[in-house]
Order: sequence, then C-alpha cells, then structure tokens
Amino acid sequence: MAVVGPEPTIEPERVNLRGMFPGIGRGRNITHGFDNYPAKMIPHMARFLLERVSCPGETILDPFCGSGAVLVESLVNNRKAVGVDFNPYAVLLARAKTTPYDGDLLEAQLREILKTFSTWRSPFEFQFANASYWFTPATLWKLGVVRSALERCTHRMDWADASFWVAVAASTVRACSRADTRGPKPFISKKARLERSGRHFDPFKLFEQKARAWIALQRDYVATLARTKGSLSVKVLHGDSRELSRLLRNQRIDAIVTSPPYLNAQDYYRSSKLELLCLGIATTSTLREWSRRVIGSDRILLDPDLLEAQLPCLSAEEVRRALAKRNRKNACVFAKYVLDMHQVFSEIRKILNAGAYCAIVSSYNLISGIVIPTSRIIADLASNEGFRLDSIFKDKIRDRWVPTRRNGHDGVIREEHLLVLRRR
Repeated sequence: MAVVGPEPTIEPERVNLRGMFPGIGRGRNITHGFDNYPAKMIPHMARFLLERVSCPGETILDPFCGSGAVLVESLVNNRKAVGVDFNPYAVLLARAKTTPYDGDLLEAQLREILKTFSTWRSPFEFQFANASYWFTPATLWKLGVVRSALERCTHRMDWADASFWVAVAASTVRACSRADTRGPKPFISKKARLERSGRHFDPFKLFEQKARAWIALQRDYVATLARTKGSLSVKVLHGDSRELSRLLRNQRIDAIVTSPPYLNAQDYYRSSKLELLCLGIATTSTLREWSRRVIGSDRILLDPDLLEAQLPCLSAEEVRRALAKRNRKNACVFAKYVLDMHQVFSEIRKILNAGAYCAIVSSYNLISGIVIPTSRIIADLASNEGFRLDSIFKDKIRDRWVPTRRNGHDGVIREEHLLVLRRR
C-alpha cells in the first residue's frame, strides 16, 4: 500500500474516550440508544469535543448530524443545537431523539396505535422493486398495515408526535426483513439465508417492543434535560451542508462538532433504503439520485473535468495524481469529495463566529491500494478558508458500525482523528 501526502505537523495525542467518560452508557443511554444508524458518533466523543470547543449556553452546529448524537449531547450539556443532514431518514431519527416528549402521552398514543393495527384491514400495497426479495408476503402485509394505520392515527397528532411514531416504524423495518442485521448495509448473507430465510418477523410485535424501549429512553432523556436547567433550543434541518449559509440565513454559530462522510466508506442511502422505501420517504429513483449527490459517494461516472479541475490544496493534487495512475474513476471520486468538502468549509466560515472552534472527526482511507491521508487534506482545506489547526487526537474504533474490512481486504479505518480547528 502506498501512502501519499505529508503527515500533520502537530503530533496527535492518543485518547481513550470510553475510559474518560465511563458513566456514559451505564444507566445513562438517554436517546442515544434509539437506533443503529451507520457510523454514528459515540456520545463519549461528542462530549469530549463539546467540552473542548464550546461553553454552556453556546450554539453548536453539526452540519453532518446523522441521527443526532452530537445534538443530544449538546442539549444534555446545556448547549443549543442545530443539525443538518442530507438523508431524510437521519433527520427523522435526529428529530425523534432530540425532541422532549411527554411519556404518558406517548403511552396513550401507543395503545391507540396498537388497537388500530389489530383491526385494520386495508394495508398499503408496496410497489418498489424487489419488495418480495427482502420480505415474506406475511411481513409485507403487516408492514402495509403499519404504514396505512399510522397515517390514520398520526393524522390527528401534532407534527412532532407524528414524527416520533414514523421514526419508530422505520426503525423496525430492517429487523423484519430477510437482510443480515449485523452490518450497516442490507444484504442477504449466507448466515442470513440459514437463519432468517422463510421466517416471519412480526412487524406489530417489533413495533411495540421498539416503541416501549424508546418511550423508556425518552423519559430518561427528559429527566436528564430537567437536571441541566438550561433553555432547550434545537433545530434539525433536512438540507445540503454545501449550502449552510442559505439554510442558516442570519444565524451565527459558536462552535461546530461534526463527522463528515468518510470517502467511499459508507453508502448511507443503501444503508437506509429499506426504511426510506417502506415508509414512502423516498422512491427508488430519488434514492439513486441522492446517492450520486451525497458527499463521499463513489456512485459517479468517470468525468474528465474532475481529473483536470484545480484542487484547492497540494496534498489533494498529489493524491489524485497517484489515484489516476491506478484507477481514473476513483481519482474522480476523490476529486469530487475534495471539492465538496472545500465548499463545506467555505460555508462554515460564513456562519461561524470569528475565533470560534470547529471539531472535525476524520480518518485515513484506502482506495485502489493507496492510503488516503484524509485528515491531512481536511486540515489543508480548512487552512485555505482561514482555519488554524489547534490540536489532533486519535481514538481507536471499537464498535461503531464503521466497517474495517471491505472488499476482501483489510481496510485502514482502525482509528479516528479528531481535528480541532480555530477560525482566525
């Protein structure tokens, strides 16, 4: 394997984030335990970075918020929170995890929903391709009942409560399918064929189990928020981080904590496709379009313009040159990622207060046998937009649904780099 580009000039400090905050996750899962969204930031990391870049009462932005780990930690640590994500399923989860609900009201709504399930006889009929490949006929029928009955029940609820129940329903879809549940992408492995093929997974039962677990976590979350005695302020937006200044018009941000998509490592739309299709949030064609537009995607065509475009930093130019000798399409994928992230930093500079901090979680990556120094390139892109690298930390990946073995070879994503940058 070849490593291209210089190393950061600041010596990274190795940290054990789980060891620093042993209380997190032990009797204090709050809403972090809602979901298995791929590559979500562990709360220990979010807390660590929040404490280094912000103070209580300040406004934190996560422009790649995913299912909302940074937002939840911001709120329970007396910060205001703003999140943006391109994936509507991530936005749905983040809103459900950050909104403080009335647990007693949720319990009453659950009773009504379960009663409607038991009496409903007009299930939604799914038309998306390969629906019968992923689900048994009995499961599809009950999933159709869940979707159409929920539409009836939530019609009388306010928007926030309705979103909670849609999120619960979405979170049960994968568990009802024939797909292997061990990794982020849905696929029917040999193990899944042996253990799940032909089995009926009851969507009604799974919905009730998930709902009761979420309500319990919500009660814990609301109690934790009450102890902070801060003023709750959270906003989760569905949008593109390449357009932050438009999304957050006239709003200033005190600090940023985020983990941008890893280049060519996670296909977030493939990971979310069953949920998005079953709940009617997306169609097959919109999923295909989104997967090409998302930052870090490898679902693009060979584009001569991307091979010739001037990249904003020398380290990126060197990597693209090396990649082009081995795989021209991968050189295009890399160039698009660099240009997209350069635009993100340009937008961050417009909304982040002068002298404020931006914490970025990144990692080295492997493409065409070349180790990509993504953290170095991120630091260089930020430098071009007026940010100074303040410090770097390293944390070993233990269990975050970030695959370390891909395409039959050992990957590079064994640890993550935490970059703390300051806007000049």
